[in-house]
Amino acid sequence: MKYNSTLIEADHDTPGELALAKDCNGHGAGTWGALKTVAKITGVALGAMAATNAIISLRTPPLDNELGGTFNRYPTRHGDLAYTVSGTGSPVLLLHGLGAGNSMMEWEHNFRALAQQHTVYALDFIGWGLSDKPDEPCWAEEFIEQVQYFVEDIIAEPCAVIASSQSCAFAVEAARRAPKLIQKLILVCPAEQASAGKAMAFEWPQEMIYRLLRWPVVGAAFYNFIASRQNIQRFACHQLYFDKSRVDESLVRRYHVAAHQNGSKYGLSWLLGGLLDIDWRESWSRLEIPALLVWGRNAMLNGLDTAPEWLALKPDARLSIIDEAMLLPHVEHPQQFNELVLKCLAE
Repeated sequence: MKYNSTLIEADHDTPGELALAKDCNGHGAGTWGALKTVAKITGVALGAMAATNAIISLRTPPLDNELGGTFNRYPTRHGDLAYTVSGTGSPVLLLHGLGAGNSMMEWEHNFRALAQQHTVYALDFIGWGLSDKPDEPCWAEEFIEQVQYFVEDIIAEPCAVIASSQSCAFAVEAARRAPKLIQKLILVCPAEQASAGKAMAFEWPQEMIYRLLRWPVVGAAFYNFIASRQNIQRFACHQLYFDKSRVDESLVRRYHVAAHQNGSKYGLSWLLGGLLDIDWRESWSRLEIPALLVWGRNAMLNGLDTAPEWLALKPDARLSIIDEAMLLPHVEHPQQFNELVLKCLAE
């Protein structure tokens, strides 16, 4: 039976019971009103988020292959992987780092220069750049397979792999699995990723970020905040470039456009969610192929202080340090980097 003053007055005679009933009725109305207010505010907030998300999406132009070369696509189990190729000579594969707005364009200052002496391939990992961006989870294993199978199916002959930051671990594992095809590694500011012995599994902060990014409206708004122009500029200044004058409007816009292609939030959810973490140490220590480590002396993320572990696990690896450079020495000092790479490839 609902509590209202009419029914109570008919069923009860005492003033105390009548007063109690009216108090209960008043309290319920207040609670219901508060809930309606919260619902309205939530609805308005979600509507505003959805509208902002839609505006950002509509204002983002599609990506083009600005790197040059012959563009093509390679089918994988998670969609088509975009790549481009140029030049003649022994093959080289370029692997970009991972983050909001990353793509094969990371190699814009190296691709053509290396292609003067080599057949150079550059790809976009699934979830980034011009490649497909599936909404299902992708783990490190799938990224290792992208490198391994691309080398086996597309390059199909012995090659060198040049990898940057997070992609270095994938290159290391792929080289262990395909030693007859990947015969030389050049790793640029390789990321530590998982700590020694860590299994590839969710930890609660990572799982929370992963699930948040995958929510339809709130997740997209969270991603748009992470990949905002201001945050892209801030990250580039603090982590990517020693020379801050390089972080101009053109650079920020390029990263911003790449970061806001439809489905780009899924790749970042895999990265920040820990799905792409891998312990590279055992595979790295067992490699018998030549390897060169290239570090920006001023790198803070994946800093030079992590180089001793890489060298201790593979004592025959060589280290080259580029001054006045952070995470992207191949971008900040392309001529020095290209000469270093060409010399290494010729050995």
